[in-house]
Amino acid sequence: VDLAEKVLYSIENKESKYAPIYSLDLSIKDKIKTIATEIYGASDVSYTAAASKQIAKLEELGFGNIPV
Repeated sequence: VDLAEKVLYSIENKESKYAPIYSLDLSIKDKIKTIATEIYGASDVSYTAAASKQIAKLEELGFGNIPV
């Protein structure tokens, strides 16, 4: 319990340096591209037809604004 209280205190009282690398308003493909290029150093991202179709379906169902 003491450890949990110390962790909670630390979380609540320290300034976070977290900053997301993309906006949730971006498309799923743009989020994936940002991660691939900014974190993994990819030059570009390509998709199979099936993957593009699944991504489009996710966005159609309203899942476009969730983190990737």
